Amino acid sequence: MTNTRMISGMERASVNTLSKLAVYGVTMLALASCDTNVTNPGPVQDEFLDREEAYPAVVSGMGRALAQATNWIGYTSAAVAREIHPSGSTGSFGITVFWQNGVLDATDRDLNVHWNEAQRARWFAEDGIRRMEEGGASTALLSEAYLWAGYANRLLGETYCEAVIDGGAPEASTVFLDRAEGWFTKAAQAGSGDVATAAMAGRASVLADLGQWAAAAADAATVADGFKHVLPYFELGENDQRNRIQYASYAEPYKAHTQWNTWVDAYYRATADPRVPFMETTEVGDAAIGCCGRVAWWPQQKYPETDSPINLSSGAEMRLIQAEAYLNNVGGDWTDAMTVINALRAAAGVPDAVATTADEAWTALKRERAIVLWLEARRLPDLRRWEANATPGDLDPLEVPGADPLTGSHLVQQDKCFPIPPSEQETNPNVPVVPG
Repeated sequence: MTNTRMISGMERASVNTLSKLAVYGVTMLALASCDTNVTNPGPVQDEFLDREEAYPAVVSGMGRALAQATNWIGYTSAAVAREIHPSGSTGSFGITVFWQNGVLDATDRDLNVHWNEAQRARWFAEDGIRRMEEGGASTALLSEAYLWAGYANRLLGETYCEAVIDGGAPEASTVFLDRAEGWFTKAAQAGSGDVATAAMAGRASVLADLGQWAAAAADAATVADGFKHVLPYFELGENDQRNRIQYASYAEPYKAHTQWNTWVDAYYRATADPRVPFMETTEVGDAAIGCCGRVAWWPQQKYPETDSPINLSSGAEMRLIQAEAYLNNVGGDWTDAMTVINALRAAAGVPDAVATTADEAWTALKRERAIVLWLEARRLPDLRRWEANATPGDLDPLEVPGADPLTGSHLVQQDKCFPIPPSEQETNPNVPVVPG
């Protein structure tokens, strides 16, 4: 298969996959309509993706690519951020020894897939937009595509230490966030209904990442409390179609992670907060782990099924952006932040958080974001952002490296962003190779 324009090595390797994803998007749309007699015809010629009838499938492929990337990054970052504790083998759906120790190393080949999937999601969205804009796609479809491009770039900007765009040299990770802001703005302008609202929510989160608190709070204020925009997953098909966090905590075959010895354990027992549910069992994980041997298997229940969706944006997150803006003395102060936080807690049916100083309000904000965004691939970016900005307020001791793995965190260190991995170092002459 050929393409008439000049494309990078990464793009060339991805064209055939984009074709498969486009066909896959049509297949999944048919499955969603309860027609289970669907045959995937396999790859299609690249030129067919430039036809109007292919555009819905191209857009579906963008979402599928983002879901796959979020699967990998969400699970691994949850382990390093201590949202989950390892309880099983290090292979297949396990947590590697590096990640168990909180290490995200540039020589770790197990991190290749995270980078490849995330960059693929960004490229699929942006190249799909090029095709659709050149072909005169409808505004409705383009607005969805802009939205996927925004979320794909946000994932990269929040997750990675540096940015690389299509074979270029490393740049600041904020390059991805700036691109995300641009795509969200286009989606908000072109879209309507939930697409436009999701675009405003996505942009609010990116502006918060960039420290533009007045603009972030203004965007967040346009999003209703009950709003959610989610990534779908599916029960049928290959493993990458399932919710990876759920599948790895399933009784069979993995039992790879647990809520034992995480902050969720004590907090849930004290409050029964429905936003961080887990199930206590008498079983243990499927293998001994380096820090602690065989540990109790208490699986998360936020995602009870392998087709459970993951939030990309929510009204609750928007309220917390407004609260953090108040803590940064934008439009209010720490007392206003506590009012917002406790409104969320009242809606969940749990006791108020108590703060008598600004520092204590920061502690409450950090805990509430941990609750609201639990297992949504957002905690490690929050820890990175707060560390970079030297914000006040405490984290739970079980979220950070600890001296005794049986009474505290098992982490040896806690890297807060993913490095450019060997796959990019070895194929991109503009990226230095880190010696192994």
